[in-house]
Amino acid sequence: MLQELSIQRLSQNLVLKEKKIFESLSGYKNLNEKFEQYNPFNLDPREIRETIADDRSCISVLGSIAFPLEDSFWDRGQIMLEDGPYENEGRKFEWVNKVLDEISVCGTDASTIRHNLHLNLLYAYTQVAVFLRKFGRYVEGVLDDVKVGDELYFMGNEIKLFEDEHYQMWNWDLTLKLLNEKFYQHTPFILFLDESLSVSYARNYTSERRKLLLDSLNNYLKKLYELNIFPVAVYFSLDRGLVNCGLKCTLCSNTKCSHCSNLSEQERVFKTFCDKHFLYNVLTKNYSRTPYFRPLNSVIAESEEKLHVDLIAFYVRVDDSILRVEFPKIFLEKDENAVNLVHKAVVADSILSGGYPLTLSRAHELAVLSGRDRNVVHEIVYNKALELCKKYGYNLEVKFSRKNELKARGVL
Repeated sequence: MLQELSIQRLSQNLVLKEKKIFESLSGYKNLNEKFEQYNPFNLDPREIRETIADDRSCISVLGSIAFPLEDSFWDRGQIMLEDGPYENEGRKFEWVNKVLDEISVCGTDASTIRHNLHLNLLYAYTQVAVFLRKFGRYVEGVLDDVKVGDELYFMGNEIKLFEDEHYQMWNWDLTLKLLNEKFYQHTPFILFLDESLSVSYARNYTSERRKLLLDSLNNYLKKLYELNIFPVAVYFSLDRGLVNCGLKCTLCSNTKCSHCSNLSEQERVFKTFCDKHFLYNVLTKNYSRTPYFRPLNSVIAESEEKLHVDLIAFYVRVDDSILRVEFPKIFLEKDENAVNLVHKAVVADSILSGGYPLTLSRAHELAVLSGRDRNVVHEIVYNKALELCKKYGYNLEVKFSRKNELKARGVL
């Protein structure tokens, strides 16, 4: 419960942090100017690869780094679409419709009610949605599932209550089921995912949890490939693989990252600087993309060659949005035009919703569980428990812990 005194303190603290607020909103312009001397697109891609290969510790120490693959365009920094959209609004949408008549695009998203340890009945509920555009027609589908009691325990080397990776696996399995049941006849198509395929969020997982997540991710991608579905992650990212690439290859190309005990002063200047901040000065033309690269991080790669997940990545600008795009490298090996195909599809679908794929937005609307929806789910579970009480004559009750009740009432 937010008290009057807390509101006053917050206002006072924000006055003290005015400089921080201003720097966060506008400081990236100054950092962009300073970063120009470390711009990775001014470097020889062969030398970048050699530096990373010579110091494999940089992946684990820096967390993320970009490994150049598109040498012929690397020094440009930005690549325009061939036969891209016209500036004229009317003709722009003609181009969009033409592209999306040629390329079928689809979006998927999920929303989950996780188990609540303050409730004496363990249950979880998830809902996945898929929204497809094909030849100007729309197809949508939603599939849900509930797990109760021991279904929320994972039996591996030890018995574990569901964690983040188990919920992710559940959603992937449910998405595959929905695609198989309702969308298989519409393949092939590009499937946009509002999630990272480079799974950098798992850096703090134990090795056992990482392995489980990576095995499940690779199985998910393999199943999509077998269904003739092309998975493409499109999302807003705070990754700094390109920034780290520039800093590593200019400031300390001859020094092993594992030998450094502290960041240099130059590196500290850019501690909050991400790829998207730097790319506003690189992707100056609307709908342009960066040269593609292999994303390396400590979750999916032990070295530039020993990979748990082999991906292609690039960034694309659509209006004021800088979107990160990732997809499995096997699709580029299958079709050398895959990058251009994905580039066109992302731009066309994103123009329809002002900077983010429309199919993903629609999938999110279908999948999202509002506060009211969550209350309805709990009420259905609660009523089922009451029904069982009457049926079997047990004095059963679904109830929250005293702490949860007090928090819900705003009294602690």
